[in-house]
Amino acid sequence: MNHNFSSDQERSSFASPIIFVLMIFWGVLIAALARNDLLQAIGNQPPIMILLAAVFPSLIFLSIYRLSAALRRWVANLDLEDVFALQAWRVVGAAFLFTWGYGLLPAGFALPAGIGDIVVGLAAPFVAIKIAQKSTGWRSSARWLIIAGLLDFAIAFATGIMFRDGGALHSAGTEHTGALAEFPLTLIPSYLVPAFLILHIIAIIKLRNEK
Repeated sequence: MNHNFSSDQERSSFASPIIFVLMIFWGVLIAALARNDLLQAIGNQPPIMILLAAVFPSLIFLSIYRLSAALRRWVANLDLEDVFALQAWRVVGAAFLFTWGYGLLPAGFALPAGIGDIVVGLAAPFVAIKIAQKSTGWRSSARWLIIAGLLDFAIAFATGIMFRDGGALHSAGTEHTGALAEFPLTLIPSYLVPAFLILHIIAIIKLRNEK
């Protein structure tokens, strides 16, 4: 039994560098698409390419997870508190507030999206500590952070669409969310958001299996 556990740990250690390389490749791909204006919305259409960039990786992850025993072992060997602690990087959403301050994004999008990311990012380490210590209510705290994180994304995407050029809440001559399709800002919705979504999926899976 110890031998099997050791083998699983070795496979997990081997998988981590591969996933790290895939993350780099993924980031380079998104940057290349943005630099060639391939994430831009066409006319008054919704930003379909950004939506696909945000959602598609999660669907790929879930599909591979169902089919790959190796990925399931890698997920099983992750520490739940580490998965939650990584959400602390959500504070990079403060970039939306700075961009709004420079007049490049509308307040109706930047304020809820930026503040939501900051709140989730600041709460993540405290929830991770509760999980590590198995403090009273740690499961509830974990679930609430997942709900808050997903709700933040839902609000950000909804307002991002409504404040696009020609969107339902956009007024002619005012800032719109077109900058979200431009490098480097697009790395947040097109790269970091799907990465954090996958972390939420992993957290949900591990919470279901955690004893």
